Amino acid sequence: MSNSPPPPIFDDITSTIGNTPIVRINSISILAPSFELSNIELLAKLEYLNPLSGSIKDRVAKRILEDVEKENKVKAGTTLLIPTSGNLGVSIAMLAHKKGYKTIVLVPERTTIDRIHVLKALGTEIIRTQSEVHHDAPESNFSLAKKLSGEITNSIVVDELNSQSNFNVHFEETAEEIYTQVEGKLDVLVVGVESGATITGLAKNLKSRISGLKVIAVEPQHSRIQDNIPINPSSIKERKVEDIGNDFTPPLLDKSLIDHWIKVNDQESFSMSRKLIKNGLLAGPSSGTVVSAALSYVKHRSTVHEDSTRILCVLNDTARNYGTTLLSDEWLLENDLMDGEMVRKLKYQKIEKYRAASVEDLQLPAAVTISPNATISQAIELMLDREYSQLPVIDSHKKLIGYVSLTSLQSHLEVGGATLKEPISKWMFSFGGNKSGNSKRKRYQLITPDTPLSELAKFFEKHSFAVVTDSERKWCLGVATKYDLINFLNHRNSSAFS
Repeated sequence: MSNSPPPPIFDDITSTIGNTPIVRINSISILAPSFELSNIELLAKLEYLNPLSGSIKDRVAKRILEDVEKENKVKAGTTLLIPTSGNLGVSIAMLAHKKGYKTIVLVPERTTIDRIHVLKALGTEIIRTQSEVHHDAPESNFSLAKKLSGEITNSIVVDELNSQSNFNVHFEETAEEIYTQVEGKLDVLVVGVESGATITGLAKNLKSRISGLKVIAVEPQHSRIQDNIPINPSSIKERKVEDIGNDFTPPLLDKSLIDHWIKVNDQESFSMSRKLIKNGLLAGPSSGTVVSAALSYVKHRSTVHEDSTRILCVLNDTARNYGTTLLSDEWLLENDLMDGEMVRKLKYQKIEKYRAASVEDLQLPAAVTISPNATISQAIELMLDREYSQLPVIDSHKKLIGYVSLTSLQSHLEVGGATLKEPISKWMFSFGGNKSGNSKRKRYQLITPDTPLSELAKFFEKHSFAVVTDSERKWCLGVATKYDLINFLNHRNSSAFS
């Protein structure tokens, strides 16, 4: 149990922005099993714990809005035009809504749908732009924002790439937090680069106070922040990592403060992020990029082997912003973003774990079914007697038409919506057909004795049980649950070692 006092009651959510914790990553050998790291202290500043967008951009959004308000650049009804990779748009939209500002967020096509949903929920106007275009190109989100500002009265562009507020918040606040937390003892600082403001603000403050501090700048493989070399648009390669990287050197970036640059490919970034998640750090792909770069630096720099080296990684944002990408095995596999270890584990889960077994191998007992004309009383009595949670409902032709749930029926009785003598047809979950009474429609997915157990396991990710039928759904053959699947695996594994 923590001995520190709980935080006070805050008057506003913005008061909880910042003061993010720094934690030790004690599982370095798991993250990088191929080399010795016994003399490395790897730390992570958890910027993904900021409350609005789950990212370091909450700090920037708060400071930018405070500054434009002080300068009287906004008033009630002002439209904020926000060209962003995603997180800054969410942060500003959440702050702007209660202040009476309108928001138009301009994001590249690669921005995850997860954050688009959040922006829609906030009532924000969303404009998608091409992903891999130069910052100054007419079709970029920044160019389009500037064009719109000339057409929309009472509007301003929130340009983090040129905002001194962006630099100031990290120089004055984030750096001060870090210095206090590490007690002035730090050897290496590793930061992902997008606008350049974060790494410049941190480096300028901390290098003036910590002797010998090395600052490592990190960008995705196909980003061009460091070299800033124009290339043929047809040669531009799409990068999957969001929220760090750019196609030019941002004006806020001071390269003289950076000791080393490291580029990380997408596969390394996403794979490392998934490893961080398994070790308790729910960090997004850009955080995987930063940690991967830190370990690469350790591996290739002989100077870090002299004494114990303290390295701090800034973890930019949360994995929750990437439910349809980072957290999706299918998406990672489709985009070739799994490393060899992840592919082997996925192959085991999908194929080797079940060894081509099918639902028939579960040896399920014959299905206990009920007629739609049976009463609620009869259904509940049967489920309690057999210790079932649900029963398949079949019509007079023995065809599966739905199911009843013990919990659902009991809930309807408790609130007075149903009586014991009513037929279950009024309260059942129906598979297609006509909806009657208070019955609810459910989409039916065919599960037969020939269905591979790997597919059944996938089915159980969203459902609590499966009704097994023949291929034409004429006969109800059994009911399977995740318990049956686990029991099958346990029995097979114990037989293998007996």
